[in-house]
Parts: sequence; structure tokens; C-alpha cells
Amino acid sequence: MFSFRFFRRAAVAVGLWLCLLPALPGRAAAPRLTPEQETTLKQKLPRTLAKLQNRELIRVVSAGDSISTFYQPPGFPRYDSAMAWQGRLLSFLGGYFYYHGIVEVDPHREITASQKEAAAAWTRFEAEMQVWQRTKQGPAPEAPDTLRFRADLDSPVAMGGAELIRRGVPSAQQIVSGTAIQIHNLARDGAQAAQVLEALGPEAFPAAPAPGPDLVTICYGVNDSIGSLPLSGYRDFLTKAVKLCQDNKAEVLLAAPPVSFDPAQPRESLARTRPYAQVAAEVAKATGVAFVDLGAALVEAPSDLQSLTAADAFSAAMVPVARQFNYHSTVLDTLHPNAAAALQAGEHAARQLLGSNPSGPVQLSGMVELTGPATATANLRLFNPTAEARAIVVSPLGFTGWRVKAGTPDAYFNLPPSKARWLKLPLEPAITGPAPESGVIRASLLLSDDDRQQLADAALTLTPLSLTWPEGRFNGESGDMLLTPVLTNQSNQPVKGNATLQWMGRNQVLPIQLEPRQSLPLPLRLVLPDASTTDRFNQTATVQITLADRELHFHRHIDGIRHLGLEQRLPLSPVNSVVADPPAAPDTFVTPFADTGGVYLIIDSPASGGTAGQAGTPWGIIDVQLDGRKAGENGTAGFVDRLSATIPWSDGPVALRKVRPAVFGHTYHYDYNPKGFRVSATTRADGSRRIEFNIARVNLPQHEWSLDGSGQSSLGINLRITRSDPVSGQHDLTQSRLLAPSPFGSSDARSLTLLELSRTPAPRWSIQVY
Repeated sequence: MFSFRFFRRAAVAVGLWLCLLPALPGRAAAPRLTPEQETTLKQKLPRTLAKLQNRELIRVVSAGDSISTFYQPPGFPRYDSAMAWQGRLLSFLGGYFYYHGIVEVDPHREITASQKEAAAAWTRFEAEMQVWQRTKQGPAPEAPDTLRFRADLDSPVAMGGAELIRRGVPSAQQIVSGTAIQIHNLARDGAQAAQVLEALGPEAFPAAPAPGPDLVTICYGVNDSIGSLPLSGYRDFLTKAVKLCQDNKAEVLLAAPPVSFDPAQPRESLARTRPYAQVAAEVAKATGVAFVDLGAALVEAPSDLQSLTAADAFSAAMVPVARQFNYHSTVLDTLHPNAAAALQAGEHAARQLLGSNPSGPVQLSGMVELTGPATATANLRLFNPTAEARAIVVSPLGFTGWRVKAGTPDAYFNLPPSKARWLKLPLEPAITGPAPESGVIRASLLLSDDDRQQLADAALTLTPLSLTWPEGRFNGESGDMLLTPVLTNQSNQPVKGNATLQWMGRNQVLPIQLEPRQSLPLPLRLVLPDASTTDRFNQTATVQITLADRELHFHRHIDGIRHLGLEQRLPLSPVNSVVADPPAAPDTFVTPFADTGGVYLIIDSPASGGTAGQAGTPWGIIDVQLDGRKAGENGTAGFVDRLSATIPWSDGPVALRKVRPAVFGHTYHYDYNPKGFRVSATTRADGSRRIEFNIARVNLPQHEWSLDGSGQSSLGINLRITRSDPVSGQHDLTQSRLLAPSPFGSSDARSLTLLELSRTPAPRWSIQVY
């Protein structure tokens, strides 16, 4: 019996490896790199290349969002790092050096569940085989189908031998090569760039003598783009992440996010992540790390312009793009490329690392001229650097802060060799998307030429003037707030005129005179509302520039929330409101308390209109954020996670979800004592609820706690209540409430407001400029 079991298992495992070896990732690669490819890769990832050449173990850490977790809709193979873009890329490179597949350090529970199911199936088979060999009754039992999918995985899409074996063979039967590429995937679904500072903590960089990673892959931007988060913050977080990796002696591969595709809004959805892709490329160049563009990899495809007209070129170009987001007919997902797309993105990105040119044969540059308060013209220069003439169709996708005026057709050009053509596009203000950065408008186009379709991005100079505003959170403001944006003459001509600040019904006029390329600080005084009589405000500051031939407007939103204090009953706002919109009749309140032992929050929420919650449905979720960093860091760009508890309809103690490291600031990475948190719920006679949320002081060791004003006497704070529908249990945003709405991402510390650890807080403002 021993010999049968041994040989049976060995035959199945070895047979699978042998028969599926041609399908393993990387086997399609050339036998070896060309000298040019090797030189290119050595310049970008010298440490990783050296380990590949020596066939040594390579340790990789991945930080990112659902693109890096390999999220797919339920019912599809997913959460497999080997199938994500970074796994496909590494498998492709490893194939040149006879590495076979990817080893995941901490596999997702869906993969371990598949392996456990396979192990149980083999155990049943062996028991049945023993019985059959004794009795010889009936047909012999069939061995488990090692290559089968789990019952809930009914879509065999782009899975090679390595993936099939990993999912369908018990871990004890899997053959692990002496060489391996290990991935420790620290990406999180829904993550924004701020969360990279949590991912790259001790789990990514353990203390000596434990070995750290050789390579860190970083890919964020999908969720930042959905929230139209500021590009300046995106740049800051990526830069901090890269430098953190470099300080820990790890190589970095920074990836631009993929495109999304919504058939109802194809141009807008394709353009959504492209400003972030440009910023990621600029961060990679500034910090000297390797860069790949997943968006370009998904859109690039052969083109058949000779069979098309300018009017139908864009729709034809969308056919291969739409294929990247195809699932079966009952599934719609416009954000997550499918498994075949992840394979394409990873392998194309690997070719980018080896020196292929993702920019294509047409180069884009130009400028955006402001022609009036709400009008502009994009002047685009399209250059053909090749020795052959090219026909091309230009399909505009997006411009930060602007959009192409409705009805403007796509343009067709014949580009002679080494010649350029100019294209003018009328622009109007855009309602969605990130605010434009100072001095540039980020443009994204789809170009279809004789050979292929491609994305073309450019940072277009803003003329004749640009205004650089300070951004961020400013605490302790009262009376007059001084903002000093910088006005720059971007044109080749002198500029003379007036700058008028329009703010809350007041005008402030400043004369301006600038030579070409000269800058001028504009000291603007903003008279703030009286914080002793008003809780919140939301206003727009406008600087009107009046020149001899035109009038220009520059805007910034300015939100203010009064400094919060202890034992004050503070109203919460609807989650879809702006800071200026406190509810006409507030129905949900939080009252903070504090002493030397900690912070205690009392949340009062109204009844559910007489409808009792159904069994098994939650009452809601409460998320609390506290910025427990040192005083000089409070309010600055940084990661702050949330304390989260699902509140049931029943009364009594409530379990807090696992508290993640860095929950009170990205420098913590602290093992918290679960007894340092306490949550409980109570129902009153009228059906209203009271939730107590207590956080022990010991969990904030960096905060220089002071209740008498002598030290650090403030905390960044935010609180969100996500109510559930009593019948369906689904989130009910109409009944959900938020303490401090913000334009910044929820995990960015600048999105919090200020709580003074005092019963009599100063009548001052916590202000956000964006």
C-alpha cells in the first residue's frame, strides 16, 4: 500500500509538472536576454538581475490596491499573486533564467481553502482505494481531478499549469524548485496611495537578522482617481514610499495604474487614472527607480486605420480594450481588468523593463492657453520622429480641470517623416476629476495610426499665467488668514494688470507686473468667520486677473471646521454633504471626553423610524480615526487608519475589528492591547441608540498628552457612522453620518479635523485648502 500511494502521488505530481511545463509562465520567453536587454535591466534592477543570473531566492514585497491583490468578481480565480500583474511580470523575467512560477509567502484564504479541499479529496480517494483493493467490488474509484476548478470557480480564464497546480494540488504534494521568486503581498482592496505607508512597515522590512525584500513593487491610483484626490498628495506619498524602500536597501518597481473602462463613458473612464500615471512616472524618474505603465500596456494594440474613418476609429479602438474587462454576461466590472488582461499587463510591463518603448512613434507636447474666465484652448504638437509618413487619428480623452467642448470631432492627420502638426481643441471647465496642478494641465489622448493604437500623455504648460496655491490642512486659524499663492508669467511677453481676491463678498486688489518666466508672491488676506458663533464654512476663493486683452479666474476651495472641544455635543453631517452643509436639524451627535486614561466618545443616533432590524443584519458600522502622532506631525500628509466596529441591533459589548498596525499614524506599527479598546451599544425606550467608543491613552505612546495646555493638547479626529437598512442589511447612505467631510482621502491624516483636549477650546479654525 505504501508503494502504491507513494508512486501514485509522485506520478500525478511529476506528470502534471512535465505535461504542463510548456504552459508555465515565462516559458514563452527567449532562452536568454540579449546584451541590450541585459544592460537595460541591469540599469533598472541590478540587484534583482544579479539574483536571477545566480538563480538565487528572490524576495518581493507588493504594496498596492486591488489591482495588486488580483481582485476579480466572485466566481472567478482571484487573490493569487502569481496571476496579478506583478506575478506575471516576475514570471516572465524569471523564465529567461529557468525560474518556474511564483511562491506566495502568505496565500489568501481562498487559495488555502482550495488546497485544503484538494487534500480532503485525496484523503477520501485513498480510503476508498484501500476498500476497493480489499473487496474488488464495483469500478475502481477515480483519483481526484487535480486540474479541476472549485465549484465556485466556473470561469477557466488565463490559468497556466502553475496556477492550476497551486490551486488543485495539496501543498504537501507540490514540488518547489530550489530557486524561487517569493511574493509577500501586502496590497489591500480599496487602498489609496496614503496607505502605502502602512504597507511598508515592519512586515515588509523586518528587523535584523531577518532578511528584507530584494524588490518592492508599488502600484496605486485606481481608488485615488475615483475620489479625484489631489495629485500633489499622490506624489508626496509615492515619494515617501520610494525613499522608505531605498533607506531599507530594497529595489523599487513603481507601476502606473491600469485604465478603467466603462462602456457608458469610455473616454472619461480611460482618462481617469492617466494624470496619476504621469505623476507616478515623474516620481520614478526623480527618485531613480524602475517604472512600468500598466495603463499603456492594456490599451496598446494593433490598429487598422486603413480600414477606418476618423469618425469610427475610436469605437474600433475600444474593441480590444473592452475585452480586457469582459467577464461572463451576468458580471459587470469596469474597474478590475480580467485575468487575461493581468497577463497582458504583466508581460507588456516586463518588456518595458527590457527596453521596449511604450510611448510609440508619435510624440505629444504643447500648451493650454487661458482665453477667458471659463474658456481655454489646447494647442497640441504631434511629432513623427520616424523616417516614414504616418496617418493618425487623435481621440482626446481628458484634461485635468478641463474637458473638450462637446461636439468637437476627432482629428485626422497625415504626419510626414520628422515633421509635426498642431491641433487646436476648445476646452471648457470639467466637473469631475482632480484639480489641475499649478502651471500644467495633464492631457491624455488615444492615438490610432498605421500600426497600432496607443495612449499619449503630456503635461501641457498653462499660459499666459499660472497660480500656485498652498494645499493642505492649517490648524489654529482665526481672524485674518494669510495665504500666499505664487503667480508666474508662463508666456514670452511681459504681463501687467491687476489681481483681485474675491472672498466672502470682499475684494482685495493688488497690482501685478511680471516679465517673462518671472514669479510674484500674492499676499492674500482672507477674513475668516467668527469661530465663536459658527461651526463650519465652505467657500471658494477666486483670484481674478485683469489684463489688457483678457480676464482670467483661478479658484481654490477653502473648508473650515471650528476646533472641537471636550464635553461638547457635536453634530454629524450627511456623508454626501460638504463642510458648509451642517444638517438643518441634526439628528446624530458625538460627545468626546478625555482624561489621563484615554479618549471616550459617546455617539447618539436616532431610531430607525419604527422598523426593527431583521435577524442577522447589522445596525451599522462605526469608524473612528485619531491622529496620535507628535505635535509637529499632526495635520500633515500621512497615513491614519480606522478603528472599526460593526454594531448589532442587540445591546451590550461590541467586538472591535482587529486593530491594524499604524492605526494612529504611519510611524507607529505598534502591537495594540485589545483590552485598550471598548465598544458598547445601548437602546433607549424610543428606539434611539447610544454607542460608547473608548480608546486607552496607552495605545497612543507617541502623543505628548496634555490636558492643561502645557504640551500637545490636540488630536486629529474623524468619525463615520454607516447605517444599514433594517430589512436588507445594505448600507443606507441617506442615514449615514460623518463628523468631518474632506476633499482628501479618508486615510490621509489631512482629512481629519482638530480636537482640543480641553473643555474650553480656542475659537479657531481647522482649515483645508484644496
